Amino acid sequence: MKNPDISVEVCGLRFKNPIVLASATPTKSPEKMLKGMKKGAGGVIAKTVTDEPLLQKYVRPRFTVLHKSGWPQVYSNYSCEYLYPGTPEEWLDELEKTKEYAEKYDSVLIGSVSGRTVEKWAEMARKTEEAGADIIEMNFGCPHPKSGKKMEHKEGTEIGQDPEMAAEITKAVKNETSVPVFAKLTPENTRVEDVTKKVEKAGADGVTAINRFQALDIDIEAEGRPLLHGDYAGVGGPWMRPLTLKYLTRVAKEVDLPISATNGVSTWKDVVKMIMCGATTVQTATAIIYGGKGYDPVEQFNNNLEEFMAEHGYSSIEDMCGVTLDKIIPFEDVEREPDVWSEVVQEECTQCGLCENWCFYNAIQSSEDRVGIEKEKCDGCGLCVSLCPQSAIEMKGETPVYFGDFK
Repeated sequence: MKNPDISVEVCGLRFKNPIVLASATPTKSPEKMLKGMKKGAGGVIAKTVTDEPLLQKYVRPRFTVLHKSGWPQVYSNYSCEYLYPGTPEEWLDELEKTKEYAEKYDSVLIGSVSGRTVEKWAEMARKTEEAGADIIEMNFGCPHPKSGKKMEHKEGTEIGQDPEMAAEITKAVKNETSVPVFAKLTPENTRVEDVTKKVEKAGADGVTAINRFQALDIDIEAEGRPLLHGDYAGVGGPWMRPLTLKYLTRVAKEVDLPISATNGVSTWKDVVKMIMCGATTVQTATAIIYGGKGYDPVEQFNNNLEEFMAEHGYSSIEDMCGVTLDKIIPFEDVEREPDVWSEVVQEECTQCGLCENWCFYNAIQSSEDRVGIEKEKCDGCGLCVSLCPQSAIEMKGETPVYFGDFK
């Protein structure tokens, strides 16, 4: 079999591969985006441009890691970095330079926009296209605004929760531009399908699923003061992957639009999962910000993606895209009470004793030389299998059981 084709076509534009730098710290200057292009990024999304002064000025410090002991596998990116830290005029000049880099390295340049009024949204989009952007991404998901009353207009995640306003902005942006326009969704909207269908009807060419949550953590040793700047912050990270896959599949089932997946992408396996769940392109930022390897994940993701496709017989991204969708079983059709149970793999068991404490059915018994599970008592819940640190417990039964990679 010849090497798989990892290029994708989105709205008539060719991406040499599906890996895209998300709009974040790694894309807030031409030089930063260039680093990603040199590592092979199929596309880059510039830091969001806005005419809102409060979102142009940064707090310091603005990054911290929650659950640091789990880094780099499972941790939380808790931060409050706002949009591009300068005027629209300054950023648009920088985009022109970035466009030259993008053409040299065969990378698609995507401009991210926001605005204080519908007219400003359209203006930001038009000027971003004039600066060289191949695609416009409307930032309907920024988790930072607002918790106070000084901003009278809606921004970011508030628009993503208002289908009518999102549609109004989409229509205005489409009227002022000729390039494809994507809407970046927010997880704060539990009915992402509603806003997706609205923006599709208003002319959106695609959607991005999904931005970070707005969150709060506090310091109990400082009389409960909120971390960092004292306000709510954005939170995401590797733990977000299952949530992103949920939103991604729900959107993919509802609309016939290309979808760019983002949030929770920290390994090449996450990239594969996003594509299998319906993503055409896959954005990453946290893996670069917190990964400790600079922009290397871009190259690693592409190499491992190609290897996986070759090993599993996928000749193109299109072959793999969306294969999960028809495997999602509706709630009412899920098989109830299948005949399954757990068994200990004795040669792998270290007799640590943890599983006996986990079992709520008293099915696991330890002796001096072995750990056993009474089939008649075993409920088949899977808790012991998923938690065993040695992977020394297996599920048995007639129904296939999918647990994934717990390591």
